[in-house]
Amino acid sequence: MKHNDKIAFNKKSTNDLNERKRQIINRLSSISHVIHGSLISGFVKCGKSNCRCASGEGHKVLRLSSFYHGRTAVDHVPASWEAWIREGIENYKSAHEMILELAEIYLALFKRRGKGAIEEDLRCRNQR
Repeated sequence: MKHNDKIAFNKKSTNDLNERKRQIINRLSSISHVIHGSLISGFVKCGKSNCRCASGEGHKVLRLSSFYHGRTAVDHVPASWEAWIREGIENYKSAHEMILELAEIYLALFKRRGKGAIEEDLRCRNQR
């Protein structure tokens, strides 16, 4: 989030911020899957002397590099899963950006506390 975006939150009305908050929450709830990682493409030679890759570029391979629980993992991605993995990576990036924006909105609303800005959230939370 850029500095100018933060200033824009301060200038928006409480109703506008609450509406944007609802939009983000609705968009987040519609995301089917997220994957935190990067796709790495490359070429490998299979080692068979009569294969086309022996004298050429090699077979295309796609790998997913991910970092979880303090460790980096690299996994082979079959061609049939490529679109699903790519979508998950894009979904992660979008969700991450939306969560950052949501945090800024909640901070702006918090700074307006006592003016009815976050009381609705507090009432809903206390009813659970």
